[in-house]
Amino acid sequence: MPEQKQVHIAGAGIAGMSTALALAAKGIKAILLEKAPRPDEVGAGLQLAPNATCLLRAWGVLDNLYDHAVEPDGIDLKDGTSGKTLMHMNVQAISRKRWKAPYITVHRADLQTALKTAIDKNPLIDFKTGYEITSCSGSSNSGFEAEIIQGKIREKISGLLLASCDGVWSQMRANLSEQAVFSGYVAWRATLALEEIPATFLQTNGLKTVGVWTGKNGHFVAYPLKNGKVYNFVAIIHGQNPGPVWSKDGDNSILLDSFRDWYPAITDVINHVRQWTFWPLFKMPFPRFLGPSGEIFLGDASHAVTPFAAQGAAMAIEDAAAFAAALSDINLTRAEALALFKDERCKRLKAVARRGDFNRFVYHVSGPLAFARNLVMKIRPAEKFLTDLDWLYGYDATRFLPEVA
Repeated sequence: MPEQKQVHIAGAGIAGMSTALALAAKGIKAILLEKAPRPDEVGAGLQLAPNATCLLRAWGVLDNLYDHAVEPDGIDLKDGTSGKTLMHMNVQAISRKRWKAPYITVHRADLQTALKTAIDKNPLIDFKTGYEITSCSGSSNSGFEAEIIQGKIREKISGLLLASCDGVWSQMRANLSEQAVFSGYVAWRATLALEEIPATFLQTNGLKTVGVWTGKNGHFVAYPLKNGKVYNFVAIIHGQNPGPVWSKDGDNSILLDSFRDWYPAITDVINHVRQWTFWPLFKMPFPRFLGPSGEIFLGDASHAVTPFAAQGAAMAIEDAAAFAAALSDINLTRAEALALFKDERCKRLKAVARRGDFNRFVYHVSGPLAFARNLVMKIRPAEKFLTDLDWLYGYDATRFLPEVA
């Protein structure tokens, strides 16, 4: 394929690899540039709802995940103080029947391995490691030119478009004087092998259940990974800004102090984990999908969001699918297609962010508001809570372009 028809992608995380696969599915060659000498597989667990798994299935990735992922039987919302189940949602049965795709939990490294496996088999994707993009110029109409570094060698590359998928600390966003800001929240994460989990916790949380424990100013999430052999634990609380870091080892006593009045099963897990890791949660000041020099921004580089809707990875996967769909539409000019892509993704991100803000409020309330929340969950059918999320879980990220009669 001629060089001007190729799309270069900066960053080989979930957003970058998804973008390469989405473009290749549309017959567009992708050059995937990763500055690290090998793909980074650090991270923890992910929840992937049907709006993401339907796209992974279309790209031939989902089948490779089944050896490692878990399809949870349901999602339980629990009171963090009493331990009582406020609501059980049979998410798997509804996902398969209503949204035609599974709801899964998976380790980030397993997802990245499945994406990389699909990439290695695809002749339209050229994966290069050790490359860093330092500057870019051009436009979405004329194409782009960028300077890249490989070791001590500098060179120029050019092509159809350049997609920045280089994460929350995106250098290309920084080049525009746009940097991620601290959200005020910190996620503490840990994993335990099934045989290491305290019995008190296993007695209150099903082996194939996503448990969300709600409480004053924080919440605690637990779900299985790696075919149920490992459990992922996440505690989200207010915290101090430690600066631009991805993760750090945390002091267990700080976390325990935040959950000291919670149900014993939770504090037992906190005490049992030898080393918690805390991840400061950063978000972009505003979503950006199109840059002034012809750049495209996708995933966290565009719109890093807090995880209260459990949609961070899904939004990156959706971005990739929507971008590829826009770029491949032969009935629109490139500028028209990208403008529609930007508008649709901004609208979608705003809706998902609103849902995340709502979840944060519901999870963290206390006193009379918590009593009212619990009462609503008690009297309202659980299935209704899920079917009200058709707009979220049943969304098709590729269906926003005008149909041709």
